[in-house]
Amino acid sequence: MSQLAATGEELLIDAPVIQRTQRQIAWGRFKRNKVGVLAGCVALFFVALAILAPLITRLLGVNPTDTYPKALDPYAMPIGKFGGISMAHPLGVEPGAGRDLLSLMLYGSRLSFSIGALASVVTIGAGLLIGVTVGYFRGWIDAVMGRIIDFLLSFPSTFLIIALSLPMTQRIEAMGIARDNNARVIVLVIVFSFFGWPYWARLFRSQTFSLRERDFVMAAQALGASSRRIVTKELLPNLWPTVIVFLSLSLPGFLGAEAAFSFLGVGVQAPASDFGLVLSDSINFWRNDPTYLIIPTVYLLVIVLALNLLGDAIRDALDPKASPS
Repeated sequence: MSQLAATGEELLIDAPVIQRTQRQIAWGRFKRNKVGVLAGCVALFFVALAILAPLITRLLGVNPTDTYPKALDPYAMPIGKFGGISMAHPLGVEPGAGRDLLSLMLYGSRLSFSIGALASVVTIGAGLLIGVTVGYFRGWIDAVMGRIIDFLLSFPSTFLIIALSLPMTQRIEAMGIARDNNARVIVLVIVFSFFGWPYWARLFRSQTFSLRERDFVMAAQALGASSRRIVTKELLPNLWPTVIVFLSLSLPGFLGAEAAFSFLGVGVQAPASDFGLVLSDSINFWRNDPTYLIIPTVYLLVIVLALNLLGDAIRDALDPKASPS
């Protein structure tokens, strides 16, 4: 028994100790989450399709602005089953105008991803800056910004976005900043960011409150470090995991919001295409061509679901309370 015990102790002593960084631990957790990995692959696939939309449509010989009357019958409905799905049109064609549905989806997702990504970055960035500032300095800054945040969160943002969309678009066009759909994209990013940052600022404020009382921050203060150094070197590095999680969770929300406002007619307009415009048009043909409604709905559903599951997986991987094994 003593020999076996001694042998076991020697093995434990001689066993190499593998040290892993927090990034390696988080990556290991993420890889073990099969749903998260699958969701990440699906999300990357659709992002790649959006980025490569011009190349894909060129290879297929289709264009979102071109019409294909030969794919329509005398009643302007797609020829063939399932909305006219064929080798020439893998997702079928649009009833009425006869545009290729795949090219509409590719360019629509490209536009939606652009709006969602810009709104997410601006919103999280503004929320991080304000939240860290009021959370660290507190005092009258926290009191004033707290009341401003409460005031903005009490606004009926959906109705205000609908009401402000047209006059803001006209104002941007009158100033010569942008025209038509480019102006509408700018308006959507502005209103999404304006009404979105207070929520994230409040969350970052609470995170900063917690970090401010940690030993490493108090030690830096005792050593005479400036507030700027404490914020940039001590607080922000510990908030980056939270920033990544918030970004991954906010993007699908903005994608759905952008589609909803385009569906209501206050987002981008034809001849551009996005999920909201296609869904708005598809309800006019759902009896005669249900495929035209089902395909964009499933396309958007899969993207939003994949991004949500990916966000959940990233949150679990970066959770400091989770098991590192």
